[in-house]
Amino acid sequence: MTTPVMRLYPAEYRARYGHEIAEVYRQAVDGAGRLARSREAADLAAHALRMRLHVSSDRRAGRLFAAAAPFVVAVLAAHAGLELFNLAAFLLDTRGDGPYLGAADWVFAGVWTAVLAAAVAALAGRWPAGRWCLAVVLVVCALLAATIGRGGVLGAPGALVVLSALSAAILVGCPPDMAPDWRVRRIAFGAAIAIWAPLSALCVMWRTLFADYVGIELALLAESNMWPCLILAISACAVARGGGSARLALAAMVTAALPVVAYDAVITGYHPAQAVVPALSFLLTAAVLLARRSVPNRASPQRG
Repeated sequence: MTTPVMRLYPAEYRARYGHEIAEVYRQAVDGAGRLARSREAADLAAHALRMRLHVSSDRRAGRLFAAAAPFVVAVLAAHAGLELFNLAAFLLDTRGDGPYLGAADWVFAGVWTAVLAAAVAALAGRWPAGRWCLAVVLVVCALLAATIGRGGVLGAPGALVVLSALSAAILVGCPPDMAPDWRVRRIAFGAAIAIWAPLSALCVMWRTLFADYVGIELALLAESNMWPCLILAISACAVARGGGSARLALAAMVTAALPVVAYDAVITGYHPAQAVVPALSFLLTAAVLLARRSVPNRASPQRG
């Protein structure tokens, strides 16, 4: 095994388990091709970083990232759907000379298509492969936004870098042995649809009523992150009502909302105060819903 990968592990952990790790890696890549060897090295490097950052499955941070990851995927699926929806609206707009789409718009159309496909795959049952593919696509998205200096149709390269980096960090930090069960993935899938569908309908209505103010429509999309926070809050309640920990559900939804709130703060001109309303709406809604769950039903009859 390559020395740089081993050096990613904490010194104490490397001294105690280094030989065992090297042996397991050797058996995994024995006779494997270059792609398989690269994948094993990447998995090992991710495990080393999780151990160094204390986000393994036996740590609170690891359990938090595992609980938040499916809802980060849901938010990304909804965001990708909105981006592609807006691109389709531009293409179908035949008023005047029609909109101009540059090369960056088409590049990011491909990126968001890949994001949507990976997110759907992860929530539909291919969680390990979908999660890693999504993390890789997010890194590519951040690099493209920083290099090209644009974010496709919606612009805001800085906001895309923040959204992609924070989301990728949560996905990579999710321990591989803590994949979400079907119930959680089903709630996350429903959250993605609940975020995407109303906002898409709102954009259609806005475009119909104010056909000449596309810039206002884009601003509306940028300012609409209160709705995803509300959906995440309701999702937290659904997870908790299904038997999950209320505290973990609340903390996970706050974590999942961080990329959304940060994106909103950056895209509106680096004014964090503008992100207070969606953040508070999420926190207050989740606190009220989860607090109601923790109150015993005093009206129920007592059995002797």
